[in-house]
Amino acid sequence: MTLQQSSQSKRLPDNWVQRIFATMQGNYGSRFLNMWKTGQILPDGNDAGIVNAMNHWAEKLGGWHDSPDTIRQVLENLPTEPPTLPQFVQMLRQSYRPPPVQAIERKWTQAELDQNRQRIREIFATLNLKAKK
Repeated sequence: MTLQQSSQSKRLPDNWVQRIFATMQGNYGSRFLNMWKTGQILPDGNDAGIVNAMNHWAEKLGGWHDSPDTIRQVLENLPTEPPTLPQFVQMLRQSYRPPPVQAIERKWTQAELDQNRQRIREIFATLNLKAKK
């Protein structure tokens, strides 16, 4: 399971989506917001299309909840044209770098190494006997 698929049921927090939309609007001006506007104004004064788009983005970007650095990196390196949601997701995928995994260092004693070598010899001997039958 990939990062993007692991948390489809999660939503990206509304304040994150607001920040994404604010960054896009700051970068592209009305070109970005006009992609979503319907002209239908809700009682709270917001455009219904933008509210719907933000909700949709929050749901579809939920898999990136644990990767705020990737979102930040994409927002810092936006293309010249405003991206659609699928284009934004593709940019996230291209920018994603898995966190480094810290290895647990294991120091083997000479006795353990010798014991493992002996066990391997025994396994090979068993396999050779089975192959000859």
